[in-house]
Amino acid sequence: MPQQIPLPPNSPEEEEIKLTDLLLVLLRRKMMIVLLVVLAIVVSVILSLQIPNKYTATARILPPRDSTSSGISGILSQAGTIGGLASQFIGGGKSTSDIYVGIMQSRTVADTLIKKFDLQKHYGQTFRADVYLTLTSRTKFEVSPTAQIVSVSVEDVDRERAAQMANTYIEALDQINRTVNTNEGQRKRVFLEKRLQSVKEDLARAETTLKEFQEKYKVVAIEEQAKATIGGAAAIIGQIIAAQTELEVLKQFGTERQNEAVMLSSKVEELQRHLSRMESGNPGKDVLQDSKMGNQGIPGFYIPFDDLPNLGLQLVRLMREAKVQEEVFKLLTSQFEVAKIEEAKDVNTIQVLDRAVPPDKKSGPKRGIIVIASTVAGFFVAVFIAFFLEYLQRVRTNEPDLYRQVAKHLRFRKKQ
Repeated sequence: MPQQIPLPPNSPEEEEIKLTDLLLVLLRRKMMIVLLVVLAIVVSVILSLQIPNKYTATARILPPRDSTSSGISGILSQAGTIGGLASQFIGGGKSTSDIYVGIMQSRTVADTLIKKFDLQKHYGQTFRADVYLTLTSRTKFEVSPTAQIVSVSVEDVDRERAAQMANTYIEALDQINRTVNTNEGQRKRVFLEKRLQSVKEDLARAETTLKEFQEKYKVVAIEEQAKATIGGAAAIIGQIIAAQTELEVLKQFGTERQNEAVMLSSKVEELQRHLSRMESGNPGKDVLQDSKMGNQGIPGFYIPFDDLPNLGLQLVRLMREAKVQEEVFKLLTSQFEVAKIEEAKDVNTIQVLDRAVPPDKKSGPKRGIIVIASTVAGFFVAVFIAFFLEYLQRVRTNEPDLYRQVAKHLRFRKKQ
């Protein structure tokens, strides 16, 4: 018989033999494989039926209509440039919807749900940290990229509880916003109240200073008083010139009209004294006659010529200070009333688009996927066992000593 030449290890004939051997192994163990696959199907069906149904309820809220909305976002947006920088630092430049999601993911909101629904008992967990993790894994937050609508989805075995928990997230967010609004309104009201009291004192001080200045310098209406002073002085000067002219005429007559000249000279001196007192701001108790206007001069009403510019400037400054304090007082008063209203009001800060309702259809478990995955896994396990048993059979036939040693060790371990 001619000697058979061995084939190369990777020849097509050897590959075909190996594939045939593999197929023969599977065929010899086909009943075992079928039984294991059927067992996997039955077990997966039974186990999947033991898993309780899970329901997912979803609530949705609208984003604020503008950037000056109430709550945390409103505080950041109303704070001006510094507030804008702060909001970027705190929220990383995120939208208000993202801030809402961050609030609902906070431990404060989680504690509210844990306490309200007794989740530590419901989840069967001892440590609160584990309750946080379970609640987080069963809650999903989403923000639509275009409309910025915030969705809150909660999964639970009880459809009613799932809806209540989703709605509680929204209620907790609204409560936090209200608390922030109230605290901010209170701080604003207290600040404005203190500032208003300070401005009220400044206004009273400015009014008192203006009054004392007017009483001291007899300044009421600087322009009218200046006109009166100049008009009165001009009238007296005119009378002095007229009297002096008449006196010069009388002197031409020598001693014939001496008595009239003496009287006229006394009149000129008296008019000059009046003019001097008027220029000093004190015309005396005499009542001066304005020949042009026909009005009586008022003693003490005239202002000294030298003091007119300085007194006018001081009066303008004092009146301006009083006016400024009055306007500030009016502005702060209106803001103070608004702050009191903001502090006292109790309205919803969240616009709810969809409240969560108990879902009609379960969201899990996916029993079909569980059965299919278990069937595939059972098939591969059965194939592995079939090849392993085939390997043991070959070792027993071809290498009995090795098989006995392995069996001996297995029996020894079993006895132990």
